[in-house]
Amino acid sequence: MQLPLADRLLYAVGSLGNATLFWTLGAWLIYFYAPPEERGLPLLIPLAVVAVARGAGQLLEALDDPLIGWWSDRTKSRWGRRIPFLLFGTPLLAFTFWLLWTPPSGASALLVVVYFFVVLELFYFANTIVGAPYEALQAEIATTSIDRVSLGVWKVFFGTLGLVLAVVVSPQLIEHIGFAGMGATLAVIALVSLYLMLFGLWRRGTLSREAVLHEEQIGLRESVRVSLTHRPFLALALSFVLFSLGYNILIVLMPYYVTVIHGLSEGDVTFFLAGVIAAVVIALPIMGRAADRFGKRAVYAISMAGIGAYLVFLGVGAFRALVPGIDLETQARVLIWLSGVGFAALFVFPGAMMADVIDDDTARSGRRRAAVYYGMFKTLEKLAQGMAVVIFGVLLQVFGYTADRSLGIQLALPIAGVFALAGFAAVVLWYHLRGIGERDALPAPITTT
Repeated sequence: MQLPLADRLLYAVGSLGNATLFWTLGAWLIYFYAPPEERGLPLLIPLAVVAVARGAGQLLEALDDPLIGWWSDRTKSRWGRRIPFLLFGTPLLAFTFWLLWTPPSGASALLVVVYFFVVLELFYFANTIVGAPYEALQAEIATTSIDRVSLGVWKVFFGTLGLVLAVVVSPQLIEHIGFAGMGATLAVIALVSLYLMLFGLWRRGTLSREAVLHEEQIGLRESVRVSLTHRPFLALALSFVLFSLGYNILIVLMPYYVTVIHGLSEGDVTFFLAGVIAAVVIALPIMGRAADRFGKRAVYAISMAGIGAYLVFLGVGAFRALVPGIDLETQARVLIWLSGVGFAALFVFPGAMMADVIDDDTARSGRRRAAVYYGMFKTLEKLAQGMAVVIFGVLLQVFGYTADRSLGIQLALPIAGVFALAGFAAVVLWYHLRGIGERDALPAPITTT
């Protein structure tokens, strides 16, 4: 039976809140604590320190994702397995997000670093409490390949609205009401969207529906061990991390690129990233139709190959005028906008392909471990963002991020492209699953027995 449109929309609206907070951190957190000297903003923490602190914090906190997923899978309450986590975790998520933009004024750099690290850890813990159960629902409420792609597209649609708030609207909020005002505004929006999803589906009974196929409980260690020995999961996870690295580097680069290379304001970041989001939205239905014809794996892999090569080219096109009669700023905007076509696949396919991984594991084991797998996947998503920040921060620190020493900014795009190309290789070589009735236009991957 096809999943009702109302349920798909209610579930997908929750991704607006998650995406808003996640991508706002990716775009602005490093810039807020370590702005370029040209902007005349206070340096709260040296760039290399904040990059390493954030990366280390994400690495440490990521360890709780499989724990929360395992806990959610085992939970038995009158509200079901997911509602308690979403109900109590959402306010903490919104509050800690706002705290990140309100460090103690006049404090020493050491105190600010401690504040940054502790609040960031609390934010990521709340994000896990909310995120792993939310993502696990996708495999439970959508049981066919068509529904999963459809649900994935709707999630991306609302997630893209969150991305718009994070990278298009947030620069305007920063310019008019400051970073703290921006943080408070987006925190409230995230809270409302997640609770709309929660209470909307609660009334329909969707969240409390059990999907456990085997009542025997499995331990955390065994659940993690099984996921880490599931080859399609490892291949998909590796590709996702590499693809996400490329995208995260592009996003965290933009405030520095716009303000340093073009000498514009933080508000002008809007006009560079708005076109990227528009291209993602335009490409969404194209990705869905292409997946129906050629298979999710094929379209996902080809998208990574295309964007990888494009980002290497963009390392030149965003810094040197190539077309006579067109100034560099205009050329760069258009070229950066076009990258959204390739990145659309990052938002559509990993979640739907993860549902196929969970089905394969269920067929093998007789157990439904959706939240464990999605918890592991959220771990990897955070690691990708943390790794991107560390790589980007070290790159800028070593090679420069000022107007007269900007090689670090220019190298970021080709490096992002290399990561995406590596993700393409991981899928082609090692991922082999397909949804029910789904064709695959790519050759069979390399497998071992």
